[in-house]
Amino acid sequence: NIEIAVTKDGDVYWNTALVPDTEALVKRLGKEAVKNPQPEVHVRGDEKARYESVGRVVYACQRAGIMKVSFVTEPPARD
Repeated sequence: NIEIAVTKDGDVYWNTALVPDTEALVKRLGKEAVKNPQPEVHVRGDEKARYESVGRVVYACQRAGIMKVSFVTEPPARD
């Protein structure tokens, strides 16, 4: 699986490596999309990340032909 994180500032990380822009993300995802079986993309957005930033990642996945995109969430901390 591919782990993609979106920070509150809109930065995108592939595992721990910063992805410089959306086109670089699409290109990299395109190389993964042709694999069989195709990996899933797990998107983890910072709780303060803008919806637009996460949406760009989802759109990049669509453009690259990724079929399975899921969101990773963590339950709120208990007091």
